[in-house]
Amino acid sequence: MKIQYTKDNLLSYDDAPLDNQTLDEIRDFIDNAKELNPNIKWSYEILPTENISTMMRWKAPHYIAIFSEEKENYYQNVGFIFQQMDLFLQSKGIGSCWIGMGNPKNYENPNKDQKFIIIISLGKPNGNICREIGQFRRKSLDEITDNSDEKLVPAQFAPSASNTQPWYFTHNEDGSYDLYRVKLGRLRNRFYKKWNKIDTGIALAHLYVANKDSFRFYMKDNPEESKGLFYAGSFEI
Repeated sequence: MKIQYTKDNLLSYDDAPLDNQTLDEIRDFIDNAKELNPNIKWSYEILPTENISTMMRWKAPHYIAIFSEEKENYYQNVGFIFQQMDLFLQSKGIGSCWIGMGNPKNYENPNKDQKFIIIISLGKPNGNICREIGQFRRKSLDEITDNSDEKLVPAQFAPSASNTQPWYFTHNEDGSYDLYRVKLGRLRNRFYKKWNKIDTGIALAHLYVANKDSFRFYMKDNPEESKGLFYAGSFEI
């Protein structure tokens, strides 16, 4: 699957719902997506507009409500799994958007050991969901890594909450990488901390999709610490 560089926010959907066959394809893709941590139980439900409460001024015909156990890097695991789905939707011409300020209503998750994490809107877009790379506002490679590396370009263009781009990559002598989450400052970190954990998973999903045959993720027992950075995992591509 080729990565498409799409708009970070889709603000207009066709009111018509997706057909059942398309929804089944989406469910099948999610159910078979790669996980960062296979030991975490997670679930989701595709809900109609009337079962969602959100501060967004626009509506979508469908929303995915995502739930997860609270285990190591569970936010990151959600970002990794469902950004794969997001890229899959884009390849099918279906619009989607991660929504931090929203939650399901009149729906009770049967998995009592899982908490609600986030929702994603989806539906047929009104207009083009893609744009040229030059239209993106993104940090340069030099700003997100200790050594400018073209292999990290897919992560460079990953979406993030309010375009905070909270990732920083370092290189190891064996050719592997360490991923860190950047501390944004007291107030911003307090607001974005949860979402930025998801964002690092989103960035990893872009790297996985671009390097499916060689991608491997793992957590170090004693990672190198750095001021203003939080260790978020290591990987090979």
